[in-house]
Amino acid sequence: MKRFTLIFLLTASLLSGCGFHLRGTIVLPDSIRTVAISSPDGNLKDILADRLESNKVIVVSSPTSDSAHIKIASADFSREVRTIDERGKSTGYVLILRVGYLVVDSKGKELVKPSVSTARRDYNFDQEQLLSATREEELLRDEMRGDAAQGILRKMSRIR
Repeated sequence: MKRFTLIFLLTASLLSGCGFHLRGTIVLPDSIRTVAISSPDGNLKDILADRLESNKVIVVSSPTSDSAHIKIASADFSREVRTIDERGKSTGYVLILRVGYLVVDSKGKELVKPSVSTARRDYNFDQEQLLSATREEELLRDEMRGDAAQGILRKMSRIR
């Protein structure tokens, strides 16, 4: 038992020393401890706020004199046909989310220049099960918002 504990502690210390972090954990600079978010997509704003709060960042409703500001300019979904059947009907799509954003500090200086975070998902579409296909697309859109939010956080983690 002592041997296992020793190996575990040694492994944990080596991983923490090399900068390894569990997936989903983003280390943001100390200058970003308070953030305001503006977004045309309320769901994306909520997901991003949750991710920031889980990284110990205070999210405020509007920019203050000491807060950074994530300005999401656009959050556009598009859908492309991936596959068609022998009758020429669509049976598969690629959903694409493009989120245009920038991050500024409390003085308006750009911390992250205007950027785009993109997420993609493939899904099959069955005309016979329209209700379940619609629900599946809604779930995929939420997952894609999460991916886009994670991309924004990764970019913010590189701020110096």
